[in-house]
Amino acid sequence: MISFSDSKMTFDVAVPDSFLYGTTSDIDKTFKIFQLARSLSIFRVENIYIFHDKIINPSNDEISFMITLLEYLDTPQYLRKKIYPKMDILKYAGKLHPIQSYHHKDKVSLENIKNGESRIGVLEKKGNAFFVDVGLDSLIKYQGKIKQQGKKLDVKLLKKNNLLTALDTNRENINELYWGYKVYHYNFIYDILKIYPKSRILLTSRYSEFYRVNSDFSENLKNYAQNKEPVLIVFGSPKFGLNEIFNKERINMANYHSFNFFPHQGTQTVRLEESIFGVLSILNIFLRT
Repeated sequence: MISFSDSKMTFDVAVPDSFLYGTTSDIDKTFKIFQLARSLSIFRVENIYIFHDKIINPSNDEISFMITLLEYLDTPQYLRKKIYPKMDILKYAGKLHPIQSYHHKDKVSLENIKNGESRIGVLEKKGNAFFVDVGLDSLIKYQGKIKQQGKKLDVKLLKKNNLLTALDTNRENINELYWGYKVYHYNFIYDILKIYPKSRILLTSRYSEFYRVNSDFSENLKNYAQNKEPVLIVFGSPKFGLNEIFNKERINMANYHSFNFFPHQGTQTVRLEESIFGVLSILNIFLRT
């Protein structure tokens, strides 16, 4: 049995860029993306891949709306105004509750920072020197390798003689339960699939066999958890399932594991945002028992 303490199972998620199909008002679109961001954060999804839906073919504005808001919601609140100017896309974002992930830290004073603490910051250049804004009452001297004004980055804060300096760090060295998700957009779903071994790709489809916790695939998930190997979960669009999407892309679904997670559902349809939350819930409970 795998306990929480001895495994660090990670999920990555792939969804079509037609995620907002059928949602007309900007406030409804905003809330729908917020639900997605909450699901990704609750279940510690590290990478969200958005692939182009060649059947629905959403507009560039709709794709930009989705990507921008997802990235905005993953950004700590103390950096949002600095990174994101006033944008029409974000006009309803202020009505949303905070995501409250572990990397969304409070804005605090210098004396309350612990030596070695990790934070997300944004680079600023002052003269010939670089500083980083990490949500404190002053900028921190940056001694890393990145030299790009306005770049968002992860840093470790070192304290010596009440002076703070910021050094580069990466997610593998951050001692937090979760450090947010990264957003990627691909024109072809196959370019996402080929990142992972087929054994670590899980397709969701109402036409597939029912998911069972005692299946061979479920047993393999235990091994992936022990080896800290990510599993990619792929979802269809609000209108077309993966059968239609894969046929359009000339990809054989039979080459991948595919399951129906909602047998005998009590509604005619399961919304995409509901499916994402539900599937992640099922897999998370199974892996942590």
